[in-house]
Amino acid sequence: MKKVLLAGVPKSPNLGDGLIAYTLNRIISMRGKHQVIHFDLLDGRCDQSMPIYSARGGLHYALAGPPRSAAVEQGASAPALKLNSAGSSKKMTPDALRRLKAYWIHRSKNEKLNRELKQAVGESEAVMIGGGHLLIDTYWTFPLAVRRVAEEAKRQGKPLHILLVGARGPWSSQAKRWLLGVCRYAASIAVRDEDSRRFLLGLDPELAGKTVTLADPALFTPEAFGLTEAAAGQESQGKRTIGLGVMDPHEMNRHCELRWEREACADWWAHAAKFALGAGHGVSFFTNGAASDNAFVEEFVKPRLAGLKGVEFTPYPTTVEQLVGTIAACDTVIAQRLHACIPSLAMGKPTYGLIWDRKLENIFADLGMKSQLIDFRESRQQLAAAVDGRMADSGPAIDAKKLQLYEHIGRILP
Repeated sequence: MKKVLLAGVPKSPNLGDGLIAYTLNRIISMRGKHQVIHFDLLDGRCDQSMPIYSARGGLHYALAGPPRSAAVEQGASAPALKLNSAGSSKKMTPDALRRLKAYWIHRSKNEKLNRELKQAVGESEAVMIGGGHLLIDTYWTFPLAVRRVAEEAKRQGKPLHILLVGARGPWSSQAKRWLLGVCRYAASIAVRDEDSRRFLLGLDPELAGKTVTLADPALFTPEAFGLTEAAAGQESQGKRTIGLGVMDPHEMNRHCELRWEREACADWWAHAAKFALGAGHGVSFFTNGAASDNAFVEEFVKPRLAGLKGVEFTPYPTTVEQLVGTIAACDTVIAQRLHACIPSLAMGKPTYGLIWDRKLENIFADLGMKSQLIDFRESRQQLAAAVDGRMADSGPAIDAKKLQLYEHIGRILP
């Protein structure tokens, strides 16, 4: 059995990153007998297994997740609740100091991470970095971490592939040297949207020959969790459960020019819930498990809907399985987080995404589903269509994207 190293952020508190690791693990397993060594760029080697769920037993487990008592016994952490600040204190910190802090944190982990990485690369026949939004300059945090893996692969003469990443500027001059050095050594680069490809080629046009745009691996959620097509895309007649996937709007401050105050955002979600109830459906609020999203629901959304029959608040997920199960239990999904929308689309559910981040808009557009994007500033007709379950036929586009991804991974595996 051939081993490959997959370096990403599977231990991230953002369960979307864990979902990427699960689905990539599944795609690789579909391409033959390979063992994946997972390495967290910021935390080191991951020894936990990522099971391959069968179609027979996977749906039940994904729907339920571990029983709550069992989750405690297994050491599962309690959901975190903490609102992000508006960021004023961070804005007052000079960029140079933030980079210096990231550099010393990186240096402090050298002994542990370098030892684990050297061994993992030595065991592997190929090294992959991905997926996720990794080619960004987070005050050197990701540039340093990505460079660490690439340099070890180069030192040991192992092929390097950059797999399904997002790339976005601005990059500092030093981060640009590091990240472009990684890209130039890589045998192949797959980015997850056209904006990322344009950004990289704008920095180095010579990367064009080995850079492709592919879909997000979370489109393989049904395969990764044993959700059969019939079960995943099963339609309910009459009363349906409308899943409302909430994000703390302060997250928008870091990623886009749109601004949405928390009070106004909570009012919008409350209106959406009441609209769905008025149409005769049930409502299930959920998050992707981020601490700030959870706290926003607790402090802003729940009080607006207290005592309203037909509204439930799903327990905040702490595992990828629980997140997938939450989405699988809904008939329609209206959400803002990318990795609430993509699994829902993959399951064949009517899915609407609230605009905020370019990558979400790009992915919907690539699937021919721009009509499924909701602008929260002008959304009454779109909301009515979403609650009604109307949806563009995305099946052929999704199948085509999945085939491209499947074939690309087959080409780069040893």
